[in-house]
Amino acid sequence: MSFTGNDVEIPQPSQMENVPLPEISTSNGQYIHPVTFSHQCLVQPTHIPIAQASGNVASDIIHNGNLVPVDYIPRSSYEIILIVDVRETFNKVKFDEIARIRGVKWELSSLPVGDFLWLAREVGGSTSRKEIVLGMVAERKRADDLASSIVDGRFVEQKSRMQKLGFRKMYIFEECKNMYNLRISHETLLQAMINSELVDGCDVITCSNSDQCTAYLTSLTNFLASKSKKYDLAVYSDGRRPKEDPHNIEGLWGIPWSEYVDIGKKSPALPMREQFGLHLLQIHSITGVKAKEIVSLFPTPRSLFEAYDRLFSEDQKKNMLVEGVGSSNLKSINKKASEIIYQLYNIL
Repeated sequence: MSFTGNDVEIPQPSQMENVPLPEISTSNGQYIHPVTFSHQCLVQPTHIPIAQASGNVASDIIHNGNLVPVDYIPRSSYEIILIVDVRETFNKVKFDEIARIRGVKWELSSLPVGDFLWLAREVGGSTSRKEIVLGMVAERKRADDLASSIVDGRFVEQKSRMQKLGFRKMYIFEECKNMYNLRISHETLLQAMINSELVDGCDVITCSNSDQCTAYLTSLTNFLASKSKKYDLAVYSDGRRPKEDPHNIEGLWGIPWSEYVDIGKKSPALPMREQFGLHLLQIHSITGVKAKEIVSLFPTPRSLFEAYDRLFSEDQKKNMLVEGVGSSNLKSINKKASEIIYQLYNIL
């Protein structure tokens, strides 16, 4: 779960002794010790469908034959800036304090994809300085936010949009005090992170609070800044991406800011099956597992309507998803959930 290159590694927080990390003293006298970060709290899954993995580069990224970069920005002629989404909810005053102590430049911006990314900006007197988004995007998930996003379907949708970029993807999982008393179990949260790593090819970093998350992000920014002094920046465009696995690229690469925004804003219509699944997730008692099970049997609302029409009594229809249809049983659906779905779609 570390960010690795050919001969360099961005470690997990507990391995931060490999990166220069001075003790951080904040204005209120608190000290942050990055080397004490929580690490490897994730349990091993009993089964992960590796065969379903789609790889680290999104299949919808267009490789236009020639994978050669369209441009290079010489080393030491650009600076690295951490870009933070304006919707991030952490304490920005403390974030700024830690960033200044660490010598990290950061800016707020409205990001169409991800909570954090890294921008390479040309230095010098030119008024038309190039701005290149490095090929890495990070999403921060507090445990309570992760639980909510799994229930309402945002987690899957956000991950899909990150995948579209063809970047290296990172989840920063942040623990919180009430994470054992959420709408879904703590084990489900951990499984979601494990699946993101093993099935979706994401890097998963675990931190115990927002200060440690900030310290990690600033350390990573400084690491990238050190590489900007050693490597020319390869610029790709028009759907081109490096041929190598994003995890094995030693230098830096990216795409123009305008292209990142365009990709992030594109919202092609989802297939009906996915739209139906997302609609089911809006029902309070329906989790991702339950929605997937229902959609596997009834891929569209019409197929669900037709199944109801084949039954005669009201009780049969209310309990249809519990009893199953034919030899198929929806094991995760209880009587209450079955009745709620029937009432909702019967009204429709």
